This record gives sequence, C-alpha cells and structure tokens, in this order.
Amino acid sequence: MPWLSPAAKTESRLHMLFLLCWLSSFRDSHFCNWASLAAIPAQESDARASKSGTMERLADLHIHTTASDGAMTPTQIVRMAADAGLAAIGITDHDTVDGVDEAVAAGQDLGVIVVPGVEISAIYGHNIEVHMLGYFFDHNAPALRSQLDTLRNARTIRGKKMVERLNEAGVAISFERVTEIAQGGAIGRPHVARALLEMGVVSTIDAAFGKYLQEGGPGYVPRYKISPSDAVTLIVQAGGVACCAHVAKLNRDELLIDLMRQGMRAIEVRHPDHGSAGTRYYERFAAKHDLIPTGGSDAHCIQGGKTTTVGGVTVSYGIVERLKAASTCSV
Repeated sequence: MPWLSPAAKTESRLHMLFLLCWLSSFRDSHFCNWASLAAIPAQESDARASKSGTMERLADLHIHTTASDGAMTPTQIVRMAADAGLAAIGITDHDTVDGVDEAVAAGQDLGVIVVPGVEISAIYGHNIEVHMLGYFFDHNAPALRSQLDTLRNARTIRGKKMVERLNEAGVAISFERVTEIAQGGAIGRPHVARALLEMGVVSTIDAAFGKYLQEGGPGYVPRYKISPSDAVTLIVQAGGVACCAHVAKLNRDELLIDLMRQGMRAIEVRHPDHGSAGTRYYERFAAKHDLIPTGGSDAHCIQGGKTTTVGGVTVSYGIVERLKAASTCSV
C-alpha cells in the first residue's frame, strides 16, 4: 500500500490484526466450528461418481402414481425422475398396471427407462401383509390382468366398508370424496387418509393411519386375501421377476426361503424404512441365496405423508440389467 501515509499504514495493519483475532475467536466459538463443518461429508447425490470418475447410472425401482395411491401422474413421475438424473425407474402401483403405458411413453420422450412393474398385496399367516413386486413382465397377460381386476374390485369394496365404519364411529367422511381423491386409481387406505386430512380430522397422514386405519382402528377393514406364493406365480407366469418388498420391515426369512422355491428371484434390500443394519443383513442374505438386491424410494409424493421423493433411494443401473436378464418376457 505505497500510497498510504505511515500513520495510515499503521492503522490499516491494526485493523487487519483485529480482524484476524476476531475471526480466530469466532472460529473457536460454538457458533461455527470450522473443523466440524469440514468433517461433515457432502450429502450423497443421486448421481454418484464412480472410481473411474464417470457418473454412475442409478435407478429407483419402487414408485407409485395416481394409478393407485400416489399423488402424481405417471408422466409427472417420469419428469421428476428425469429432473433427478435417474437412468431408470420402476412403476410399481398397488394391484394395477394401469399407469405403465403412460409412463413408458413419457420415458421415451424424456430419456428415462421405465421398467413395467406392480406391487401385489398379499396376506401371509395370521393377517401379515406381504407386498410382492413384479418387474419386466407382460402387463397385458390375461391371467395377471384378471387377478389384478379382482384385487382392484376388492379394493373398491374395502374402501366403501372403511368409509361406512368411519361413519358409524362418528366421522362424517364420504366415499364420493375418496374416489375423487383417487382420481380413477385403485382405491387404498392412503386415499381415505387424505380425505381425513382434508377434513381436518387429523393433522397428518400418519395420524390418520395410527388413529383410524391400522388394524384395530375404527376404520380398518381386512384385505382381500391372496397368498404371497400365488402372487409370485402370477408374476412368473407373465414372464416377470418376482421380488419381495421391504424385507427388513417384514422380517420373515422363512417366508423368503419358501418364496424362492416358488420362483422368486429378488428381494428389496434398499428401502426408506430399512435401517443400515437391516440393509446390510439382507444384502448378505441376497448374496448368499443368489437373489437380485433391488431397492427404491417407495415414493407416493403425498403432501403430509412420507417425505421420501423420487430418487430418494436408488440402486445401480446394473440391477435393472440383472432383472431384465432374469425375465422370460419377450414383450
């Protein structure tokens, strides 16, 4: 600073020294621990860098749309996947494949591979819910379509009974509003829960389930019963790959062994409801039994519900390739 006078230079140096001391004090204070900040790992992004430096292609293989109990249309879901940089997604609506064709068409336009999928609701033992995912099957196979139609009709009947029981319990909810919320999709408890939330009966979707819609609640109605093994058979006969959903949450290894004998080739290892210990356990289980370890966000995109979004849980695109190779579907 040659243009400054000696006095000004001295004053400037004092200001600089004061600033450095202040910064040192601020750094060591509880307001900002720089060492701790530096130690915090960056949040894992949807597109991870591989060892070679290229971006890894990722897939979210468990997503719901308005064809069942999701809040977004198949096209909107595909657009969200494209925005998230996903290479592929699985459309796995409950007991219906009505959203598959729209999603596939949107995927072709937006550069996202859409895996035809479904999540079939089944009952094991004493009313234990088991969800069987299916991938890469002929979604127009007559036997599969017939059974899904039966399940869809059973969902409608169940929805009406839930509303009737809630009315009897003093909750003035209408089935007409539930069907409006479903937007033509297969009716499920989330639609009833959203109606309860909309009316102000509850403050969250989870509260609707906890107070009214879970087993023992005033609005609970048992499901139409199809066994997990029958669900596996339906998927396999349609040329698809059967996969047991959220296995760590289910925690029924004896069932998985039995379903493997029926033709199940995959289990869902990565899921938002799985803890790290459960994920690691079933990764080893899949490797031991030569099962394909799938995963996905189980995104419904419902305001006031679970916060997991499209791409929130992913697997390597290599899993998609393994599922495709295991499929016997030529469509």
